[in-house]
Amino acid sequence: MRLPRTLFGRLLLVFILFGAVMTGALLIVMQVSHRLYHLEFDQTINRELARNYVQSNFLLTDVPLTVSTLHRGIGKLAAANPAVDIYLLENDGSIVASSVPERNWRRTRVGMGPVHEFLAGNGAPILADDPRDATREGVFSAAPFHIADCPADFLYLVLRGGEHQPGAARLRTRYAVGEGAAVILTAAVLAVGLSLFFLRLLTRRLGVLETAIRGFRDAHGIRAPAPDRPGRRPGGDEVDRLEALFNDLTARIEEQMETLKATDVMRRDTLANVSHDLRTPLTTLLTHLETLQMKGLELPEDERAEYLRVAMRQSRRIGLLVEQLLEAARLDAGQVVVNAEPFPIGELLQDVLQKFSLAAQERGVDLQAEILSASDVVRGDIALLERVLDNLIANALRHAPAGGRVTVSARRRGDCVRVAVGDTGPGLTPDEARRVFDRFYRVDPGRSSASGQLGLGLAIVKSILDMHGCTVAVDSRPGSGTSFWFELPVLRG
Repeated sequence: MRLPRTLFGRLLLVFILFGAVMTGALLIVMQVSHRLYHLEFDQTINRELARNYVQSNFLLTDVPLTVSTLHRGIGKLAAANPAVDIYLLENDGSIVASSVPERNWRRTRVGMGPVHEFLAGNGAPILADDPRDATREGVFSAAPFHIADCPADFLYLVLRGGEHQPGAARLRTRYAVGEGAAVILTAAVLAVGLSLFFLRLLTRRLGVLETAIRGFRDAHGIRAPAPDRPGRRPGGDEVDRLEALFNDLTARIEEQMETLKATDVMRRDTLANVSHDLRTPLTTLLTHLETLQMKGLELPEDERAEYLRVAMRQSRRIGLLVEQLLEAARLDAGQVVVNAEPFPIGELLQDVLQKFSLAAQERGVDLQAEILSASDVVRGDIALLERVLDNLIANALRHAPAGGRVTVSARRRGDCVRVAVGDTGPGLTPDEARRVFDRFYRVDPGRSSASGQLGLGLAIVKSILDMHGCTVAVDSRPGSGTSFWFELPVLRG
């Protein structure tokens, strides 16, 4: 049997089971109460019956009194009231005579404790032995009995009630059953109605709370609950779902707290890096300009030209730093839109290689191309992908030693073109490869700072490729160079 999946269904099942148990208990209580009621009723209305028989001398129907005439009187009395068994008892409870044939006796002696309680006026029902049944006790009526030459001391009447009155028994049973059914039906209707009302009221509020939390989660981009999360019960009720939502929100808050901490650290590092990287070229620029301003006419022509070249170089360096900062800020703010269009990947690679050929010659680096998929057409934003290649090639040229090599390749791999930019530089350790795409991370801070780099180039590469739905990866080992690569899907003609 499968349990209901909703809290309302489970609580309702509990209430139904509880109601069934209570109904059974109520039936038992009513049955016992009904029996005690009729026993008390029979004994109360017949309490003086034995005393009335004694006072009316009903037993002395024939004289002189002999055993035969005594039995005859008992028989006549029993015939007049068949719902009563008549017994004459001695002080110790031994039966002297009875309206019941001796062959039907199962006891020859009656316990006298209940008889004395009855004669003392204790409340009904008082149960005593039934000579017809060795295990049964029933209600009775008793009175002291004194007749000359008769050994009996008590008249003991066993009240058999409905056993000799089938019509009365049926009437009692019918009314008892009707009364019990009416009470149970009324109680069941009220219990079910109130249970449904209060359970629906409770679970509805839980449902409203669950909807509100789910809406908050979805509105803030929090991931949906994982059905296979350890400790998670699939198909739970409202409380289980609320617990799952709470755990998801808690996990998200913890992640955001960690992100805020990391962002705060990065903000402080950014301010330190930017202030350091800008202070050096600004100081150099200001110093040379002040020198030209104060001694411009006194300086030789070639020295004045050198001062101007240094000032221009530092100005370009500052412009590059500011451009990187602005580009990173636009990417973070979502202000960059991908204008995707189909284009041959080979043409873009040739244009970028031509742009960097002079810089490679100045550094003494061999810039090579291995374009095996020149005719393949991909889809993307040409300007943004050109920026990706610019940053990757510039990064490779900075790290390749003089006499080294930078290779730009494009190879078909299934339905994609893999574009790779590799160098023969010093390579990266596993920790450096893991952090190389982090903002403001620089493997060699001294060399990057001197070249006007903030450590944003590869972070910008990753952001642009993320916008294209691509992944950038790095393959590197210390002393074996480094290769950055990404894949673009090929459009089918």
